[in-house]
Amino acid sequence: MDYDKTMKQKDFWWQWRTIITGMMMGAADLVPGISGGTVALLSGIYGRLLAAISGVDLTFAKFLARGQVAQAWRHLDASFLVNLGLGIGVSLLLLSKLISWLLVVQPLLMWSLFLGLILVASGLLLKELLARKSLRLVWLMLGVVVSATLANMPVLAVVDGFSGWGYLWLMAAGALAISAMILPGISGSFILLIIGVYPYLIGRLAALDLQVIVVFALGCGVGLLTFSRLVSYLLTHYMASVMSLLTGLMIGSAVKLWPWKHTITYRLNSSGAEVPLQQENLLPWNYSQMTGLDHQLVASLVVFLLAAALVFKFGRIRLQDLKANVDG
Repeated sequence: MDYDKTMKQKDFWWQWRTIITGMMMGAADLVPGISGGTVALLSGIYGRLLAAISGVDLTFAKFLARGQVAQAWRHLDASFLVNLGLGIGVSLLLLSKLISWLLVVQPLLMWSLFLGLILVASGLLLKELLARKSLRLVWLMLGVVVSATLANMPVLAVVDGFSGWGYLWLMAAGALAISAMILPGISGSFILLIIGVYPYLIGRLAALDLQVIVVFALGCGVGLLTFSRLVSYLLTHYMASVMSLLTGLMIGSAVKLWPWKHTITYRLNSSGAEVPLQQENLLPWNYSQMTGLDHQLVASLVVFLLAAALVFKFGRIRLQDLKANVDG
């Protein structure tokens, strides 16, 4: 009886931990520059996530065709996916307005928080690669270059709405974004920002526009099922090179997350308000000179260190566990 009670307690807390991880992934995916894949990697569920998504296969279909729902559920690791998806959904619905508001009223502190998370996470991953003698320097540098280049890409024409066949483009954007979100270091939100969809989509999400949300979600589903298999295959056969590349992507994303920015050009959103279009990174004191605003350096450093401490405390990056989950 005690054993059964202990197992039920562990299962209960694991479910809540998965839901909370999903909420953190959803919050990360709302921010251009942060990837939900980074959160999954830090929390130790990245390999399990890829394996579960890849469970939508022929075996799963056969179980369903035979009416073996329980076997199909276990094959898919559906309890894990449902709890994770619940957390992501709750986060997207409840935090979209809050995060958008915080990025407007306290941009320096928010970007310092994200910068602390991503730099320390990439440092932990780099340490793990070095400890296992798995670092591939060429792939690491390639990841840095790709991520930094994406961060400096100009935004394409901004989309302010979809109709008719235009929804196919929205689905394609969803597939592209979710593919990026799977990879630590590449922000799906930033990809949406580059192709001009992000401002419209975040507004429709906050307004609970079900038509737009459903179409975008369908695209995400297609991208998730296809790209996750590719990532799983690459991790199975080229673990060291892939993880070195992902570490470089995470390091390079610091270019986008740097808090002190000067806006070069603006654009008008669908509400007629001016929002930044192109920005350049500045040193804190140069930021104050050019903008006339307080650089909040001390407060930003405090937030950065708090984020770093959280990652050090709760981050779990173990390549051996990741490989076991993907291979399994």
